Amino acid sequence: AVRGESSWTRPTQNFLPVQVVDLRWGIRNVPFGDHEACELFVQEIQRCKRISAVPAFTVSALLGNRYGHRALPRVIPEKQFEVFLSKLSKNAEGVKLLSQWYLKDDNAVPPTYILQPITAHFAHYETQLLQFLRNAATDAAVDGHITAEQKQDFYTSVTEREFEQGLWKDDGQASALLFVREIPRQRVRDGPKRLAKFMDVTADGLLDADAQGLLAALKARLYATLQKILNLHCVELHKGGIDPKRKEHAQYLDSVCEQFVSQMKQRRLWGNIDDEQVEMSDWVVEEVSRHVAMSAELCEGLHGREGLLGKICLNMWESTNARHSPLVVHGGAGMGKTALLCKLAQEMRSVLEARAAVVIRLLSAVYPRSFDVEHVLHSLCLQICLAFGLAPPTPLPADTHLLRCFQDVLERVSQQGNTLLIVLDGVDQLSDRQNAQKFRWLPLDVPPNVHLVVSMETNSEAFASMRMRLETLDNFFEVERLSGDEGKQIMDSYLQASQRTLTPEQSDVVLKSFEQTGCPLHLKLMLSAAKHWRSFTPLVQVRVGANAQEMMKQILHTLEEKHGRELVGGALGYIALAREGLLEAELRDILSLDDDVIKEVYRYSLPPTPSLIRLPPLLWARLRQDLDRHLEERWSAGVATVAFSSRRLYEAVSARYLTSERRGRSLKILSEYFMGRWSGKLKPVALPGLSLVLSDRKVPPQPLWFTPGLANVRKLQELPFDLLHAGLWDELKQEVIGSAEWLFCKTRVCGVSSVIQDLDQSSKYMDCTETRLIRDALVLIKPSLDFLNDMSLFYAELLARLCSLATPYPSLIGQLCRQCEEWLLTYSEPILIPKCSFLQSPGGALFSTCDRSFCSMLSGVVCLDVSLEAGLLVAGCDDGVVVVWSLDDQQLMHILLGHTGTSVIESSSHCLSLAADGSLRRWSLLTGRQLLCIEEAVPADSAPPSVHLHLSAQRQLLFVHIHTQVSLLFIRVYLTIYSSCLCTSTTCTTSTTCTVYLVLIRPLGAGCLCTSTTCPVYLVLIRPLGAGCLCTSTTCTVYLVLIPPLGAGCLCTSTTCTTSTTCTVYLVLIRPLGAGCLCTSTTCTTSTTCTVYLVLIRPLGAGCLCTSTTCTTSTTCTMYLVLIRPLGAGCLADRMAVSVEVCCLEVAQSKRLLLCGLSTGTVFIYPLALPQETLAIPPPESLCRVLCLAVGSQEKQLAVAYEDSVCLFDMTTRDGFPAVEGPLERLALPLLQGPPSCMALLSDQRLLYGTGCGEVKLHDFTVGNTSDLEPHRSRVTCVTVSNWGNHALVGSEDAVQRLWAMKPLGLEHTMEYKVRTRTTTISYEERGILCAAFSETDHFVFTGSQDRTIKVWGVSSGNLLFVQYVYSPVVKMVTYRNGFVALSRQGAVIKEIFRCPDDIGPDHNPLKNVKAQYRVTSREKNQDPVQTATTDLQDFNPAQFNLNLMDMLKSKPSPTCSVL
Repeated sequence: AVRGESSWTRPTQNFLPVQVVDLRWGIRNVPFGDHEACELFVQEIQRCKRISAVPAFTVSALLGNRYGHRALPRVIPEKQFEVFLSKLSKNAEGVKLLSQWYLKDDNAVPPTYILQPITAHFAHYETQLLQFLRNAATDAAVDGHITAEQKQDFYTSVTEREFEQGLWKDDGQASALLFVREIPRQRVRDGPKRLAKFMDVTADGLLDADAQGLLAALKARLYATLQKILNLHCVELHKGGIDPKRKEHAQYLDSVCEQFVSQMKQRRLWGNIDDEQVEMSDWVVEEVSRHVAMSAELCEGLHGREGLLGKICLNMWESTNARHSPLVVHGGAGMGKTALLCKLAQEMRSVLEARAAVVIRLLSAVYPRSFDVEHVLHSLCLQICLAFGLAPPTPLPADTHLLRCFQDVLERVSQQGNTLLIVLDGVDQLSDRQNAQKFRWLPLDVPPNVHLVVSMETNSEAFASMRMRLETLDNFFEVERLSGDEGKQIMDSYLQASQRTLTPEQSDVVLKSFEQTGCPLHLKLMLSAAKHWRSFTPLVQVRVGANAQEMMKQILHTLEEKHGRELVGGALGYIALAREGLLEAELRDILSLDDDVIKEVYRYSLPPTPSLIRLPPLLWARLRQDLDRHLEERWSAGVATVAFSSRRLYEAVSARYLTSERRGRSLKILSEYFMGRWSGKLKPVALPGLSLVLSDRKVPPQPLWFTPGLANVRKLQELPFDLLHAGLWDELKQEVIGSAEWLFCKTRVCGVSSVIQDLDQSSKYMDCTETRLIRDALVLIKPSLDFLNDMSLFYAELLARLCSLATPYPSLIGQLCRQCEEWLLTYSEPILIPKCSFLQSPGGALFSTCDRSFCSMLSGVVCLDVSLEAGLLVAGCDDGVVVVWSLDDQQLMHILLGHTGTSVIESSSHCLSLAADGSLRRWSLLTGRQLLCIEEAVPADSAPPSVHLHLSAQRQLLFVHIHTQVSLLFIRVYLTIYSSCLCTSTTCTTSTTCTVYLVLIRPLGAGCLCTSTTCPVYLVLIRPLGAGCLCTSTTCTVYLVLIPPLGAGCLCTSTTCTTSTTCTVYLVLIRPLGAGCLCTSTTCTTSTTCTVYLVLIRPLGAGCLCTSTTCTTSTTCTMYLVLIRPLGAGCLADRMAVSVEVCCLEVAQSKRLLLCGLSTGTVFIYPLALPQETLAIPPPESLCRVLCLAVGSQEKQLAVAYEDSVCLFDMTTRDGFPAVEGPLERLALPLLQGPPSCMALLSDQRLLYGTGCGEVKLHDFTVGNTSDLEPHRSRVTCVTVSNWGNHALVGSEDAVQRLWAMKPLGLEHTMEYKVRTRTTTISYEERGILCAAFSETDHFVFTGSQDRTIKVWGVSSGNLLFVQYVYSPVVKMVTYRNGFVALSRQGAVIKEIFRCPDDIGPDHNPLKNVKAQYRVTSREKNQDPVQTATTDLQDFNPAQFNLNLMDMLKSKPSPTCSVL
């Protein structure tokens, strides 16, 4: 038989794991003593059909010319057996034998006769016993006491019963293949002995004619009914067997294999997944059906608990019409919580209205991905939406929280007036991934008409966490122990369902033991053993444990007596150690690798083939049958794995078998299996009676990828865990942590969170800095990794973050970087390869990114606050959502709904949020509940940036300032105490336009704002300070924060107030400084684009208001200088002093000159070789500011653009010193034309420039002509000329860029690129091009844009070749060898090379990983009509793309990097 299961969890990964099941392999002809083998054969077929995709059952060469073993029936019904005795009444020997071997079992309902176990002499009696039964059955059928079918049971072989079960029962032929082999003729010299392997023979060695007749009848039936699936083969035997070395036999075997594979494919095993795409609702319906069926089965055995059920129902009824908390059912392990919740769900279905829905999940039972909280929430959302006709949630990326979706679905159900009951049993069984055990995913504020009931163990950490989150004990219900009468009812019900009973003595043993514990699990374990007791079983053999733990030990001891300690301990031990359970095929393979198990199995007999040693599959099948319901099929990655059904069994197995020594050895075997170490290799073993034997264990290989795109999910799940806990840390670093392919594969298949979890676990045991750095790198990449389905993008981003760490950490990080670079260099599509770390590296200040997709914050964050005391981060979104993260684990805690635009202020336990809708809300950060709502705290539709909050936690006072109004709220009584307009006077009531920025917070004395002398009132005043108040610059943005504790009655607004000797004044000056400026002067304004901030904080003495950084007027004056600036690669080389604002910068690379245009119209020129020298171009007569600079490609001319003109200068050298002459030419700009925004100077003195209005012009200084080129719709932001002057690229804010041919002049391509969100296109400012650079060969052009991407375009075709997401807009690019060097707005230096194959395939799509579209409109050189090439919209996150590049770049290094 062949068993398999397709994966619904990942429809894109179409695979069908196939397990070959042959229970006869490795078993001698002697049957097992318990006679259960024949029943196991038939049961295995039923299992195959139950858990398999099509086809479940195939019959191969097993049906040849042998009819098969005809065994004695193990069980005969009482009435039938008594009829047989009556028919044999005249045969004393027959009656004696039957009475000796068959004993009556009165515990069966109805009673039966059981065949006794085999003794050493059973073979002597088997044929004789079977003949007596056949004679009696024949006589009984003639007399009409039994039917013909019942008579046939004593003649039918096990093989025919398997055919009946697999082919004819339940229309099994629809999912089966049939292979029949015929031997055309039998040679005399072969003889019966040679044919015994392939034909039936009698005990005396002759062919069994009776069996051959039955076989002929079976084949005739097969030929008549199964022609569609029949594959008939004729082959002659050679020396009584099949020899693969013979040509005809090899052809026969190949033909069988080819037919099997081709016919499996014809049945469209893969088509159901590939072509039809399994509907999302299909697996939900299947999952729901499974849980409902299990629930119905579990609640059948429930007795008692009526009082507890009544209390729960009463609580639900009372809270129906109000918001409430979930209900928690708790109790000790095995106290019957699951059965209670199943009964609750059953009862509620019968009493609720027709349109109500009851959703139940048994998280501790059979469940696909039952321990994954994200799957649980996703499944619940889909089922609820299907039940109430709601729009289902859109598919979410891997590892994305569904909390927002779950809450939304519950709210929508409540708003529609529908009733919903959600029952989650065993929530403490959820894995702690994403801290599920802290229950942040569980809503604590359940809307009306919705009820949520969960269960957990009282002694679990989950219960302690839930107890802290719920404020009242009224929602907790404890499941207590059962009484003796309730135990007897459960026992009677269980035995009745099993069609069994017990003798009075046996019943007393069970009930007396149960009364000591009152535990339903203890009773269930005793009954699972008691149902196998016979009425003739001696009472001394009836053994029960005093409690559940003891009963578990007793069950394991019984299994050891029957199957052997090594086999039982090995099988159960491996199941316990596996991270996600084990497939049965995996378990058989692993047991075959365990030498201790193999030695026990072959202790008394040698293996059939010493060179091939494996565990006989029948041994595991027998053990699995005896374990009964103690094992369960748990679905993982689309396949059914074997796991324990209760934690008690896991604990008992761990304590009994998994000693420290055996645990390590077993984990090593698991590791070797999933690494594929023994696949195709010989493993030594010493068997009893033999010397050391090298044998093939026939275990499969374990590649990381089975086929391209099809990963080995089981290896990804198990190997890291096994290597870590086996102590194989070198292999762990080599195979997992230091493998870039592994990191990508598991990130793509299992999600980046699972990789981070593996690395976290590794860091707990291994003191490895590199492991932590790699883990931190993945945390930084996490927001993008959920969307990076392309290996090239993953490798490029990993290299861009770890490159700088490769040298100090060569063993792991260096190995990863080499792997990434080597793979990227051989990539078959265009690609940008990082040559330095330009993205945030691990180990720095940034350690995590809170993913906005957790709560779909598409409109962006508008405000946030942090509480270090509570370890919380609170963020408000423009769509009114408030989210709360834990800073400890970066996990989402709460999503607070109700606003339409938010501003946040937060404390350690509560949060205040003020929204644009005017509402002020107070939330509990512990429970996520809303505690207060003031609808009109501020005017509605107020812009969040204009709202300022200040909270006095001690006084419970909130100050709200918006525009010209300040309000004072006393939070405890929810009253507005004070509200007035704002101006510099505290008593002003006339001004409505006053803008205030001075924050003055002081307690006011008696009579100030109220009549009470104890009134805890604070007045907040905010006002701007005039020019010159703190510095001499009129452009300096200065804020003064004055916080003085003033005396009673003092209402002064003077900053020089000295009415109190305790007045403390703090001056905070925050001002942008120039590029590279480290000066302490408060008047420095060298650049408006500098990302450097000087923060000056000093306590001043009474009356001291000095603005000098060198103030010495007060002996208590202390100054603090804080300089904050993001630095890129390298360090600060030099500083140039500039007295006024810098407008633009340019570099002459060959001449090594830095050109600086100032707002005064002056151009400073700094020779980098002589930093102490400075040249200056004086300003024009109009004193206009310098707008932009352009240096010619040969660096002979310089163009300076002013507001009213453009001047051309010569750049020469005199006596070895640079000089500038001119202006040689001057271009006057029209008044109606926009000012130049950027420009480029060609070598032939032509100037190409764009304006702020989108105009593009080409001016020739040699002839004085100006040509108008096709304008843009928005401001021109980039003008770049190619290295050879043949092309120029003009780009604008609207993301349109045009590539012009300059010799002769003509438009070649118009390239448009648009980034799309889920609903609309991003605004122009976010998409526009900022800079560009041509490759050295001018075959490609690189562009940097506002959408934070770098794009590569082909110059000849204009096509987009590659897109790379770099997290920050690139503002400057310079060509460097076969790539470029660029600067990002965050200050990072980006250095990359571009690799492109000579031929790009027609299927290359640069937008396969982004949500974007681009259009290229090209003009043929022969002036044919314009042709347009457009790409379709691709669904993806902005990431990176690839492009083609000629490997024909110059070997001479460019001096760019040293200048840049």
